[in-house]
Amino acid sequence: MKRIYLDYAAATPLEPKVLEAINKATKDLIGNPSGLHREGQMARAALQFSRSYIGTIIGAHPDEIIFTSGATEANNLALTGVVKSARKSGIKTPHIIVSAIEHPSVLEVARELETENVKVDYLPVDGEGVVDPRELRKLITKNTVLVSVMYANSEIGAIEPIRDIAKEIRHTRKANESVYPYFHTDASQATNYLDMNILRLGVDLMTISSGKIYGPRGIGALFVKRGTLLAPLMQGGGQESKLRSGTESVALAVGFAQALSVTEMIKIKESARVSKLKVALAEKILKKIPDATVNGDVDRTLPNILNISVPGIESEALVIYLDSLGIAVSGKSACKSSLAGPSHVIVAIGKAGKDESSSVRFSLGRGTKAEDISYVAGEMLKVVNLLRDANKKSD
Repeated sequence: MKRIYLDYAAATPLEPKVLEAINKATKDLIGNPSGLHREGQMARAALQFSRSYIGTIIGAHPDEIIFTSGATEANNLALTGVVKSARKSGIKTPHIIVSAIEHPSVLEVARELETENVKVDYLPVDGEGVVDPRELRKLITKNTVLVSVMYANSEIGAIEPIRDIAKEIRHTRKANESVYPYFHTDASQATNYLDMNILRLGVDLMTISSGKIYGPRGIGALFVKRGTLLAPLMQGGGQESKLRSGTESVALAVGFAQALSVTEMIKIKESARVSKLKVALAEKILKKIPDATVNGDVDRTLPNILNISVPGIESEALVIYLDSLGIAVSGKSACKSSLAGPSHVIVAIGKAGKDESSSVRFSLGRGTKAEDISYVAGEMLKVVNLLRDANKKSD
């Protein structure tokens, strides 16, 4: 059976050039990058080149790039690291603000911090999943040490006004004569399609995931602006500027840098291509299923993510039936896909009514072709009709 993969937001296949780079580095770079011998120094040179290259692409200094095991660790380091550091500086009850539609690796950390005498506010979003910087202004206090708002949402693709949020935060710092609050953004989903220059964005910390940009899984990075006060999550050999101890994976770092390089080269062209496919898919589905609705504004979301709700149809059933027809999609973030109930993102945008479980996400990518779109829309209609007929019989 032909398979059509439309879950690129969850995981991307490995770019061939990346695999080639990883294999070469694995074969040639056998030393520990902390070693003083030639093998160690060769590994360190490759690691530092990868770090420098990633930094150049996003407008950062090499020492501002901290390699992690992925986006989850990077997000944990950003939130917990800032809070720990703030406490060391004398702020007994730190306050952080996160958006209501963050990835679980931010939301779950925030909830855990609440049990540790950290005040947390959850910034609401509008019906399209976008935060209002003016609402952020109302929540910031003198104890606010961090604001974390993702660059683009992984479920509905909503793009947040990062630059405007940064302006609000700079204004607050100036008014309070403080280094706080810092501004963190999870840019895992944005990297393939949006401007990643940290100077234009105005962020202090930014998460990037290799596994979302056709690079190797098991590695990511946290941009940490020079001067940002951050405490490590774990102790050890003091690698990664003493913020992430553990022997670095040189081959994965090389692959990560190669993946980001390819992404930047094709970003504009690929964004335009998948955007056309997404709009076509939305139009075809809405034409075939008139009572279906799009979650988020098609024109103001990532070019590759389309989230659809169909009244009376549970998303899990829709995902399973489409999979049986050779179409891979998802109902919510992959990290939460095994849990029952509606997506927290759908709840946050006010779509969790009687049809709370009906949302399904189509996320397109480099392998998506124009001929896939009509097929997927047609099979979507068949599945919806099948499930609705089954529901009528059970009633």
